[in-house]
Amino acid sequence: MKTNSFIAVENNTVVRLAQIPVIDYASFTENVDELLSDKARHCVSYYGYNQGGYLRLICCIADDSIAKIYLFSHYINIAKDKSLPSLTPKHFSLHNFEREIHENFGINFIAHPWLKGVRFPFDASDKSKTMDNYPFYEIESDELHEVGVGPVHAGVIEPGHFRFICNGEKVIHLEIQLGYQHRGVEELFKTKTNLQRHILSENIAGDTAIGHSLAYVSLMETLAGIKVSEVLQ
Repeated sequence: MKTNSFIAVENNTVVRLAQIPVIDYASFTENVDELLSDKARHCVSYYGYNQGGYLRLICCIADDSIAKIYLFSHYINIAKDKSLPSLTPKHFSLHNFEREIHENFGINFIAHPWLKGVRFPFDASDKSKTMDNYPFYEIESDELHEVGVGPVHAGVIEPGHFRFICNGEKVIHLEIQLGYQHRGVEELFKTKTNLQRHILSENIAGDTAIGHSLAYVSLMETLAGIKVSEVLQ
């Protein structure tokens, strides 16, 4: 892995997009393979955004042993090609990231074992794929039965539909559908004051109110260059 094929940063630091190396997909794959070969490292984010007719994919892999995050990216010309070899068969932890990129931008990850929708956002690439026609995995058998749970759950657990395939009391297969989580939070963030956005961050998920609140204030402090006094902490 070439040292100029990524940058290493600490958490709560500002990095300009221009500072993140852009590499070809072969080098991108090599980075993922080598970085994730160490069990102390894991992918914290892998996402894409449109940039002038291209889709820029950015991968963020954390190294817990040295408290660093490795950043690197790849451009794909979505006007000419929307296919990439999937990284999931070798690194299963990336499967949801690739599924969401596929859902949002229509990228076909070749050899991905489960390329289905995840969030079902209003601006998905293929709007014909909805929660109502989601292709749940099925097994035909007279001995098996299906049990559906959710999307409404008790307490603070977030919404999601769980489809169990059972043989008696033994669960053979479980599939989770998370599309019920969209509540327009992203758009609300664009119209609120800083205090309102802080309160809104606490309401993104009932089971992560403190975590999301801390993440938001850390983001604002980092972007604004604010140093909080240890006395106030």
